[in-house]
Amino acid sequence: MFLKSLKIENKLGVIREIDFHKGLNLIVDETPISNKKTTGNNVGKTTVLRLVDFCLGSSGKNIYQDSEFKEHENSTIKDFLINTEVVITLNIVDDLDFTSESVLIKRNFLKYRKKIQVINGETILNDKEFDAKLKALIFNSEAEKPTFKQIISKNIRDEKNKLANIVKVLNPYTKTEEYEALFLFWLGINTDTHNQKEILGKEKTREESFQKRLKKEGELSLIEQQLELVNSKIKEFQQVKSNFNFNEKFEAQIKGLNDVKLNLSKLSTELSRLNMRRELILESKGDLIKERTNIDVSQIESLYNKASKLVPNLQVTFQETVSFHNDLIDEKIKYIDKELPSLTDNLVLISKNISSLRRKEKELSEFISASEYSDDYDKILLDLNSLFERKGNLEEKKKYWINSNEKLSRINEELKTINSEINSKDSIIQNRITLFNKFFTKISNYLYGEEYLLSTQKNEKGYDLIVTNIEGNPSTGKKKGQIAAFDFAYILFAEEIEMKYVHFILHDQLENMHDNQLSTILIDLANSINCQFILPIVTDKIPADLDIDKYVILSLSESNKLFKI
Repeated sequence: MFLKSLKIENKLGVIREIDFHKGLNLIVDETPISNKKTTGNNVGKTTVLRLVDFCLGSSGKNIYQDSEFKEHENSTIKDFLINTEVVITLNIVDDLDFTSESVLIKRNFLKYRKKIQVINGETILNDKEFDAKLKALIFNSEAEKPTFKQIISKNIRDEKNKLANIVKVLNPYTKTEEYEALFLFWLGINTDTHNQKEILGKEKTREESFQKRLKKEGELSLIEQQLELVNSKIKEFQQVKSNFNFNEKFEAQIKGLNDVKLNLSKLSTELSRLNMRRELILESKGDLIKERTNIDVSQIESLYNKASKLVPNLQVTFQETVSFHNDLIDEKIKYIDKELPSLTDNLVLISKNISSLRRKEKELSEFISASEYSDDYDKILLDLNSLFERKGNLEEKKKYWINSNEKLSRINEELKTINSEINSKDSIIQNRITLFNKFFTKISNYLYGEEYLLSTQKNEKGYDLIVTNIEGNPSTGKKKGQIAAFDFAYILFAEEIEMKYVHFILHDQLENMHDNQLSTILIDLANSINCQFILPIVTDKIPADLDIDKYVILSLSESNKLFKI
């Protein structure tokens, strides 16, 4: 799939219409260099990339919001997008040279009833459904994981993590299971089971947390031994009790008292279990609230300023990470809070039943106390009641352990089946990586005279992809060259195995590269591979031997910014 055009319009009319072509697509500035106070750095070049990303499912906040300091918003741009009802239309086609199927996407920046989110004339306001529709149309896949947004994350490199990392292009909190699904999809491996694997992983974590609480009161084997001892003592006391002779009515009262105490024991155990569950929820909620980080970024702004002097072009999306983390924590808190109302109702009901049984226990105890029987018999009854109560408590704990172990066993068995299915594809995975490296090493060698390799690392949670660098910590410019080599190699790889993929690569800040490699990428690679390489760049960074007139798709300047405001 290729980008055909991007249109920006509002209620006053069309603002921009950008046509894309194969090969190199440059977005440049024409800011005069005679005025040394102008830079050409804030005219909207990167915004074009972000508008494409917005049409493909991003929130679009980075169009008017600083990616590092969230409180820094460009209110002029934000108000313009909302108040003038800006609509962005992206046209994606199978082939740019011939009439082919297309995907036409329209989105605006409004909410609720004024929200526009359309694919091929169909309104899809739910973001998750929107993502799934794009995945079905562009990748011909209905698997839930990875998401469409995750799949194309490496194709639009406009944010810090995607500019600095070759394969770890998702947010910092992404789990191994999600990355495994993404990596295998990139390699053309079926990932239908990965959504279930992720769900099972979360269930396993919750159950293991529950067992940690159970272990505080003893392992299953200890509880079973304690239960054996209690049963043995009950048998002994019942034998002694049977040697006493009393009338039937008295025996019935004694039996009734024992039944009441047994029910009290069961209810007390259930009350204890529910209280433990409630405490676990409240404890988890408390832990999550503690995790919710509220950091005054302004306090460490001076630190970033000092660091930027030592490391040019330093980009730190610290607050973005904090904000995402806090949103995730809030969702978790909402989820665990759902169980509290019903849990509280059950606790109240059980407490009432216990109070009722306590009154009955008192009545029966007073009747029995008024009867004539020996103190020895009374002691035996007290000991028996205590043992029965202990037995009920231990049986409940044993039941929790057995149920939890069975649940974990079921989860592990299902995970084993899924992992076994994935592991059975290991030879295919390795063959695909070998094929990818054929292109990756060739391009990296062409750029730097060095051969970079992609390899896998596997643990109990799944596959991971690793790019091996000859240099342990390459410079910023060289890292961008490695990323470009990876993305070009992927186009060739996907074409070789005939899988559905997107042919466009959008890169920002490539001018940090050395002129030699930049010239090689722009003149040779971008125009020799069946792709679109879309690059915003300051004019004076363009290699002198490049005929830019052939490749410029949009020229901007301080006096002619993207939105013309």
